[in-house]
Amino acid sequence: MQEVIIQSKDLCKNYKTGKTNVPVINSINLTLYKGDFTVIMGSSGSGKSTLLYLLSGLETPSSGEIWLEEKPVHSMDEKLMTLLRREYIGFVFQDFNLVPNLTFLENILVPAYLVKNDRKALKAQALELMRKMDILELTDRLPSEVSGGQQQRCSMARAVINNPKVIMADEPTGNLNSSSSEAVLDILTDLNQQGQSIVMVTHEIKSACRANRVIFLKDGQIEDDLRFATDLDFEQKESEMLHWLAGKDW
Repeated sequence: MQEVIIQSKDLCKNYKTGKTNVPVINSINLTLYKGDFTVIMGSSGSGKSTLLYLLSGLETPSSGEIWLEEKPVHSMDEKLMTLLRREYIGFVFQDFNLVPNLTFLENILVPAYLVKNDRKALKAQALELMRKMDILELTDRLPSEVSGGQQQRCSMARAVINNPKVIMADEPTGNLNSSSSEAVLDILTDLNQQGQSIVMVTHEIKSACRANRVIFLKDGQIEDDLRFATDLDFEQKESEMLHWLAGKDW
């Protein structure tokens, strides 16, 4: 039996527009498992990114519960939530979110310095991550001096520097060309094969086929949930995905 890593119960999120409450996430009950590569899909406005941000504690639910292992994310104050995110969750955003006036190495080390004190060991760890992600030669470069694909790989190194329980990625290839997208997805796939739990929002079928589980949202609710058989190759997964998505509003 797989170990549960994140669970939501009757999760809701509303936004106020004037005097009107607009529901974005509607009573979602979801269990995510350790070691899975889970993708969240759905049409624009279906609530994909909002759900990801709720599960990670970046957004506060209007009602319902979110549990990260045994920790009640839904009832934590911002200080506790910030500490939890630093150690338990790594983020990869579509827009990279690198600090513009810090070098690649410094960007990767920022979250590590907030958690640990052994700077020599952390620098060695960061350099090893940069080597694995093929950006070691960019140690002293600023984000503005490199390509989008290289910035995203830096963002991924930053996300894993604290050995998080789960990596959350919001459209990580959305601003990249096809070759850079492939490189980023290869890194995520390799991390998952090493046991890293990943939750990724995407609208791209080929990206979604990197996962072993796909959740489809519609109007803030889970419409469908697909788990691939373990013995499928990429082409078989893509064929199954296309069949599964047929008739869905995406």
